[in-house]
Formats: sequence, C-alpha cells, structure tokens
Amino acid sequence: MKEIHTKAIRKASEIRLKLGYSLYEPVNVYDICSKLEIDVQFVDINMEGLYVNNKDLNNTSPKILISRLRPFPRRVFTCGHELGHHVFGHGLKIDILTEENESSKYKSDDEILVDTFSAHLLMPITCIQSEFIKRKLDFGTATEMDYYIVSSILGVGYQTLIIHCKINRLIDDSKYFELAKHTPAKIFKKYFGNVDEKAYFKIIDFKTNNLPIDLEVSNYLVVPTEFEVDSQYLEKLKSTEIGTLYMAKKSGISSIYSNENSCFVRIQPQNYIGFAEYRHLEN
Repeated sequence: MKEIHTKAIRKASEIRLKLGYSLYEPVNVYDICSKLEIDVQFVDINMEGLYVNNKDLNNTSPKILISRLRPFPRRVFTCGHELGHHVFGHGLKIDILTEENESSKYKSDDEILVDTFSAHLLMPITCIQSEFIKRKLDFGTATEMDYYIVSSILGVGYQTLIIHCKINRLIDDSKYFELAKHTPAKIFKKYFGNVDEKAYFKIIDFKTNNLPIDLEVSNYLVVPTEFEVDSQYLEKLKSTEIGTLYMAKKSGISSIYSNENSCFVRIQPQNYIGFAEYRHLEN
C-alpha cells in the first residue's frame, strides 16, 4: 500500500475514534463536521465542493461548500473529501467538476489523499465486512440488491461502494464488472417499477442499529413491511417483496418504528440551499 493511502486511512480512523465512533459503525459526515465545528453549506454553484480555512480570513470557523446540483449520495462523499482538506491542513481548495478530475491519473497527491480519506471515513473495511456478516452475505455471491442495501446503510452511492470494494480487494474484477452492470435506476426498475433516471432511493432493512435516515424531498425509501411510517412526511406507494416503498413528500424530522426497532428520518427540501445544520427544518 502506498504511503499516501496509509496516511489517509490512519487519519480517517483517528477522526472516527476521536469523536467516539468505532470502525464498525456507519457515520453521518454532516454530523461529524458539526462535531468538529466546521460549517457545511449547500450552494447553487456548478462544482463539486469548496473548502475554506476561515482562519486565513480572520474568521472563526472553517467552512465547506457543497453544490446542491450533485446527486444526493455524491454530496456525502464530497463533504468527506472537503473534510479531508481540513484535517490535512490544505487551506483553500476548490474542486471543480470536469471530465479529467474523475480519473485518478489527473489527480494531485493531495486529491488522492483526501479521496482516500473520505472513502475510509465513510466506508472502513471493517465496517463493510461487519455489515456483510450481519446479513450472512459473502462478497463473491452477494447480489446487486445486497450491495445496494449496504450502500444505503453507509449513506454512499452504489457505484462508490463497489469501486471501494474492488480497490480494497474485497471483490475481484469479475465480481466488480458483474455488479457494475446494475445501475441504481436499473435496480429500482427491476424491483419497484419505472422511476426517473436521477431519482435516489434508500433501502433500510434494520439489521444495523441505524443512524437517522437522511433523505431529500422526492427521494424514495424502502423499509420492512412491519414498520409504521408517518404519512405526513412519507407517502406510501406500494408493497413489494423487498419491503414497502415510500416517497419523501415533506421536509422535516419524522420517525419510523416497529415493536422492536425505530429511527428518525430527516428529510431536507429538494435542491436545498443553506447550512447543513438547518436542512431538516420544515420552513
């Protein structure tokens, strides 16, 4: 393993442990930033993200700006990326969306460092393995739906998870290419029917002690059929073999519960612009 990757993984583990998170549990990157007293703001700018060390501007708190134009799970990874710039002391960093910066061969060492940091902050190998063990899954035989559920639990994109598994040799190239044939839109259509190509959905099976579930108005949520859901915030669409399908229709904080389990659902407005800490306020 390259020194740059080792450095990123160690720092990601250090941040988790410093804040009281184990290496086996999912985390919410916006909550992590809040604990570290870093302001996160969603903006209407066509970019990936921006990190500003406000100490350079005689201000008090560092700030991360995230484009609301990026897909919902992409914003999560981008926030982890910008947080990486903060913890490694990189100062002002602007990440512009281009064809080139999608490929590692065009990335600087700093960008590779913070990408690796974000990946291992959100998806430690031990955490992924733990989620598979809970579900009695084998990496080589698990289906695209199994991987999608784990990506939902971790709050990252499906493609982000399977690429991470491939890079870290949890799956081989053959399994990766098999999984990569299934896009989120194809998975949704196969199990739940037609959907807008850019629609985002989470499948929560409650085999993990879940953090609050973060959604955006118009996102879909699938939960086991025995769970009660507040219809003020989530509209029931249909029952399926995977679970009951809902659509987030109103911003705010609600709850999902059964006789044995429960969690909060935090729904932000569609295309929300503003500070992350206020994203779930109804007004």
